[in-house]
Amino acid sequence: MNTIWLCSWYPNSEDEFTGDFIQRQALAVSAFASIDVLHVVFCKRYENVISQINHNLTEHFYYRPKGHHLANFAAYVQAHYSFYKAYCKKKGKPALIHVQVPFKAGIAALCLKFLYKIPYIVTEHYGIYNSLLDDAYASRSWWFRFFTRQVIVNADRLTTVSYSLGEDMNALVTKKSYTVISNVVDTSLFKYSTPPPESHFYFIHVSNMIPLKNTRGIIEAAAELTKMRSDFSVVLVGNVNEEYLELARQKHLLDTVIFFKGILPYEQIAEQIAAAHALIIFSDTESQSCVVLEALCSGRPAIVTNTGGVKELIHEENGFKVNVRDSAELVMKMDAMMTNYRNFDKQKIADVAASQYSYEAVGRQFFELYLKVNS
Repeated sequence: MNTIWLCSWYPNSEDEFTGDFIQRQALAVSAFASIDVLHVVFCKRYENVISQINHNLTEHFYYRPKGHHLANFAAYVQAHYSFYKAYCKKKGKPALIHVQVPFKAGIAALCLKFLYKIPYIVTEHYGIYNSLLDDAYASRSWWFRFFTRQVIVNADRLTTVSYSLGEDMNALVTKKSYTVISNVVDTSLFKYSTPPPESHFYFIHVSNMIPLKNTRGIIEAAAELTKMRSDFSVVLVGNVNEEYLELARQKHLLDTVIFFKGILPYEQIAEQIAAAHALIIFSDTESQSCVVLEALCSGRPAIVTNTGGVKELIHEENGFKVNVRDSAELVMKMDAMMTNYRNFDKQKIADVAASQYSYEAVGRQFFELYLKVNS
């Protein structure tokens, strides 16, 4: 089955991390269908780059000079139209278009559907459908909201990475049935290994450490936990924020209890999780959380906030939930994780997670959805 993926986010030479989870989904689906990805990037140059990832996955990057908003919009639409015509000349009409994140790529899919009757599905990852973010959906411009709604209304199928995200979209955008298909984990990297000795307990947190992730709350909870016990450390992986460095320094935790590792490649994140005992995610909200999936596939239980899509991943057999911004409860759950760690069946956690989030599992779900759209 020949498919086109139009991606609003995708890792590229200007930003290697944006949408890396979408690239992993493409890799997963490429085991079942032929995929040509198009991602348009506005920067300082004009260039078309093609990357052949495997027999079934080809990535096309169209780099375009950034200008006025209207000029950018026209260039964006033209890039997609040119790509589509070239694709059809080489491979014929695609079976369907898969849009990753409705705005902006969905606008191109919407145009192609009306012009050429190409069905499209939409996958949404974006956790903006709430009132917690400064740039939440309700505060966006009218044209952002208008086009997002039109893309979703006219989609042949909608998929979301969590039930929470789907319900939020139904409440704020439009009523639309949806299918939950998770983000994917490279289980060749994130797989079960025996945890380190419990004589010293290692918590790990992985994020970009923006305020939404509430890394400050984790540091403050660690400071409180040191008043109860000293047999633990917290490893922070991601952007090294000077504010958090200073906070850890003021609380006399820096490089004794709190360790900053900075931004690491995907492979090294797997190594850091394997070297830890448990994950902490203390975000105000999460549409899902790739790092929780990765920790579970590694056989590591997690402490997460009881919010958004992340709360759907954790239950009594694989971790604990805490209320949003409740640092006192986080302290208690960190202590409980250390005290009760032996009660978690880490191998079972890894096996169950791998059966749900592996390339094969997620790729097959998307392919079955493709078959339904084309039936």
